[in-house]
Amino acid sequence: MRTVRLSFMRQWGGNIGIGCALALVAMLALAGAGVAGPGEATLIGVLVAVAAAFAVPHTYWLREEEDGLTLVRLLVPRRYAWSRIRGLAMEFAEETETSAHHLTLRLRLVDPPGRSWGPVLGRVHVTEDDRPRGVEPPALAELFALFGRRQLPVDRPEFADAVLDVHGLPRMPPPPVRSVPVGPVPTAAQAYADAPGAEEEERALAGRRSTPKSPPRTRRAHLLRTAALADRLALAGGDADRDQVVRARIAAGWLTEHDGVTADGEDARGYVRQQYLEWSRTSAD
Repeated sequence: MRTVRLSFMRQWGGNIGIGCALALVAMLALAGAGVAGPGEATLIGVLVAVAAAFAVPHTYWLREEEDGLTLVRLLVPRRYAWSRIRGLAMEFAEETETSAHHLTLRLRLVDPPGRSWGPVLGRVHVTEDDRPRGVEPPALAELFALFGRRQLPVDRPEFADAVLDVHGLPRMPPPPVRSVPVGPVPTAAQAYADAPGAEEEERALAGRRSTPKSPPRTRRAHLLRTAALADRLALAGGDADRDQVVRARIAAGWLTEHDGVTADGEDARGYVRQQYLEWSRTSAD
């Protein structure tokens, strides 16, 4: 059983926020009970905030166990079986106010499928071209090494390898290629037997715009329904409408990219039918 400390990925802003919240509670409790005057309560509150800001990062860690991972945040553990984990998601972004670049790491779970769903492990700063800065702590290398030992893929193995090289740890194994379709592919008639009419579905999708802030399942369902509708419209024209066929392939590509699978052309459309049938059955339950 190995433990990876995640304190290095905690942002001071979040730590201070938690510290201030605890300080406010302490000040109100002391003042309300009449134990301390306003000045004393304020001083104690400041000390609580400072202590919490330093202590909070050390209440985050990831523990590797025989049957899964346990993620501990603020001393509250949550366990994820290996069968539920697909890999490590790596999201690069630029901060609007400072233009600083950072990397957010999170567990990628099997359900619901998607590239960026799962609990956040933390965030680290990177260079302007989204590479390691060369001063990453050993704990980050240990985190990548954990996923490597378990043959779990990471989004940017070259980034992970650069960190592992600095700390003398083995590089990541070759990433597996998850091709589709996996399992039987339903016919269009089977996949869309219970689907609403094309015009009805168009109105429904137009009225339910998906945004990055939408719940994960909602975002994925919107992508899937959009791809399925495009596929149905292409089929309705007997694939004679080349523009519609292109739109169907593009929409199918968005879904496969989102789900982190590899497929091209008709295979991607077959994946859409397979996933739509599974989704419609689940939604009906």
